[in-house]
Amino acid sequence: MPTPTPSTEALALRVLRLLPPLHRWAAATVQAKHWGQGLSMRQLSVVSAMRSGVSSPGVLARRLMVTPAVITGLLDRLERQGYVRREMEADDRRRLRLVLTKTGMAVSDAVQQALTRELAAHFQATDEELSLLGRALDPLERTLALLDSRQLPLGADDAEPEAPKPPARRVRTPARKRAVSKAAPRKSRP
Repeated sequence: MPTPTPSTEALALRVLRLLPPLHRWAAATVQAKHWGQGLSMRQLSVVSAMRSGVSSPGVLARRLMVTPAVITGLLDRLERQGYVRREMEADDRRRLRLVLTKTGMAVSDAVQQALTRELAAHFQATDEELSLLGRALDPLERTLALLDSRQLPLGADDAEPEAPKPPARRVRTPARKRAVSKAAPRKSRP
């Protein structure tokens, strides 16, 4: 990894400072204007992540930084409301694949389009500045895509991590058997 220069660090800090207010604005706007059709922001985050290609509950939990139990509850509600469907993987029936329904895709599209129009209406920039901004966003998008791929250890949205290996069983040696038997005497069977 190359060593960042003071100018790239300053730009990175500006980007980091932009993200929280942008997120707050988007969330507040969606809620205030009822664009989410009654879905919570977390539910909309699930739908949005699925729209971007996430189809595994485990990856979804990591992406949204919540526990699998939270994802299960969100998916249960979204499924009851008709936004999401769970399907068994064809090649491994133990695994679930998440699918957006037409209704889920429609609400995701509607929210994205409405937010895009609203944000674009608030840009205060000349045509030249907007052109520069468009070109400047290219390296930012590449950087964020790289960081996102590193966040998911396997690099594939649908890949599940390996199950943790059970701890190795201790083999009781004769000395260990004596120590255990002295610590807790066995009761004789009748």
